[in-house]
Amino acid sequence: MKILLIFILYLISGTVDCSHVTGFSGGSIIMISDIQWDPSHTKYICKMGQSDCNDIIRFRSQSHHVQYKRFLLYRNTGGSFLVMIRKLKPQDAGMYRFGVEDQSNYTVNLKVRNDASCGVPKIMNANLGQNITVTCNYPGEYGKNNKYVITLDDETQIKPIIDTQTISEKSRFSISDDRSAKVLSVNISDVRETDGVFYLFGVWNKGASVGYYSYFTEIQLHVTGTYMTTSAAQREIPSGAEYSNSSAIISVCVCVALLLIGGLALMIYKLRCKRTHDSTNFSTFIQEET
Repeated sequence: MKILLIFILYLISGTVDCSHVTGFSGGSIIMISDIQWDPSHTKYICKMGQSDCNDIIRFRSQSHHVQYKRFLLYRNTGGSFLVMIRKLKPQDAGMYRFGVEDQSNYTVNLKVRNDASCGVPKIMNANLGQNITVTCNYPGEYGKNNKYVITLDDETQIKPIIDTQTISEKSRFSISDDRSAKVLSVNISDVRETDGVFYLFGVWNKGASVGYYSYFTEIQLHVTGTYMTTSAAQREIPSGAEYSNSSAIISVCVCVALLLIGGLALMIYKLRCKRTHDSTNFSTFIQEET
């Protein structure tokens, strides 16, 4: 009878599959399923215990995402059901089930690893218009993996930024991967106020049924200051060029001053000559009269 009851519950709950997911302490993961986000049904994620599955999130809403603490359920542009867990802790390890009630769900076994090169949150400061480079270390086994960078703002809006397979000459973002040193670098030119968000660095892993991104480093960028009225190109004039421009201005001012002094001296000279000439004419006139 007990076996029959378990079998009935299995049929009611829909298709069940199990995947292994590995994250890093202090990092984040995004699990991507082929379950379709259905606004008319309840979405949920729960952590399995010895006797039942304890709900973390369970909701029914027209919203495309819902967050509870470090857990986020949301729909991507393709309409698929995604799960994000941020700032992983060792106690997060275990079995989870997520999906759409009365339809499909998946079971994942989450493992949380400790790695000295991962999971340490960083804070960077930048000024508007500045060019900066953000670097992070990654686990040795990811040397050959394609690396991905996404951003996450305070409203849990996730946006892909760049990856090591994408090259865009028009983007303000560029990426490089030093596999020998296991260091990933992202360059941001002409920093803007909207760049002040969280940056997550990770790799893609294809599981048996659930693929996932494992983000090993998270960096918070703080942007301060105000833009100058000049263009970005003018803001980046080398110091030598600025010195040359200043010297040219000083030279012009000196030349103008010399011209003014010379003109003034010439005027004084002419006035003195005229006065001498008038004085001579007047003396001659007096002598003739007498």
